[in-house]
Amino acid sequence: MVSTKRVILANGSRLLREMLHRAIDKADQLEVVQEIPDWEELSPALETFHPAWVIVTQSYSKHSHYRVDSCMEEFPSVRFIFLSPNQDNVKMKWQTSGEEEYSNLSLEELIHILEKDLQPT
Repeated sequence: MVSTKRVILANGSRLLREMLHRAIDKADQLEVVQEIPDWEELSPALETFHPAWVIVTQSYSKHSHYRVDSCMEEFPSVRFIFLSPNQDNVKMKWQTSGEEEYSNLSLEELIHILEKDLQPT
């Protein structure tokens, strides 16, 4: 049996969160468990839902950057995906193995990465 991977959609525009939510809902192995428009809700959501992934936009402030770094320390198994505002650049960050950047990643490729738990080599 294949386990479902939980995803939290954090920050970003409502339109982007809705688009990602619809795409993720079509994937058999993924489930959006929370949409978070406010950074203050991130740590409690991580504690409640224990997601595999958190997807955020890269246009976040220094305060938000600190909050994400703090959450990565507190929840080291969670992987973060940072999307650029125009979605042409994707940065994946793992607590233990660093980060990797992708350019011009399609939505289908992003979903594939989420489903397969791909990590940088």
